[in-house]
Amino acid sequence: MTDLGYFFDSFKDVEPLLELPYRGEGATYKLAAELAREYECYVVAGFPEKMSMEAMEDYQVAQGLVDARTPQLIDTETSSHLPKLRDEAFNSALLIDPQGNLANVFRKHFLFEADTPWADEGRGFSYVDLPNLGRVCVAICMDLNPYLLDSDFEKYELAHYCSKNRVDWLIVPMNWLLPENELEKYHADTSMNQPSVTTINYWVTRCMPLWVPGMGEPQNEGHRTTLIAANRTGKEKSSSSVITFDAGQKADLVGAAGCREDAVISLHIADK
Repeated sequence: MTDLGYFFDSFKDVEPLLELPYRGEGATYKLAAELAREYECYVVAGFPEKMSMEAMEDYQVAQGLVDARTPQLIDTETSSHLPKLRDEAFNSALLIDPQGNLANVFRKHFLFEADTPWADEGRGFSYVDLPNLGRVCVAICMDLNPYLLDSDFEKYELAHYCSKNRVDWLIVPMNWLLPENELEKYHADTSMNQPSVTTINYWVTRCMPLWVPGMGEPQNEGHRTTLIAANRTGKEKSSSSVITFDAGQKADLVGAAGCREDAVISLHIADK
């Protein structure tokens, strides 16, 4: 999460930091709105969201809301990725428009183990249609993975959702660590700053329905979806990337930060 860190041992620890963006409250909302107005752009930022009536009402009007969980796994009590607390808080991402107004809130649908002491599962994947940009889906970190890390790897829940709904931009704020097979080298060689190829290849693999021939929606042949994988700065920084997927054709890495790098990636993505 942008301002507040990510790991909380309990709901009690995170409770004083929970935000209510629909009421214009919270450090993340205020910072994102200020940046959006200053640079006249859309801003996406992760934050811990307090459950509210506005959040519940939002589900009634969310565009394309789809519950992508595997039904037989939802009540698997042995899974460490299921929430321990319901309907109190969410690991969320807000979307602010260039005027500094709240355009949408997206909630993490698939939880990681670190989320479960305080956050509930978001009700599903959704998108929003934005002027001059097109269709935007915001997901959060673990949403790229199989549900509970137990569902069939080849279900590609998030990628199939984006393919079926012809999403133009898939924006994923994340706390994604280096893979274990690269950690030893990372700690031994402090000059190592190349992007993690293993990490980027995994993200591309999880998005296969958006670019591999025959895996996506046939009517979307050639449609471009751009993935913005925005990793944290600080301890969890690693290989933030921008990748374009042309349906049924190819995937292209068009920009990436190094695995030790706190950076801003500035790119022009051509219309397909």
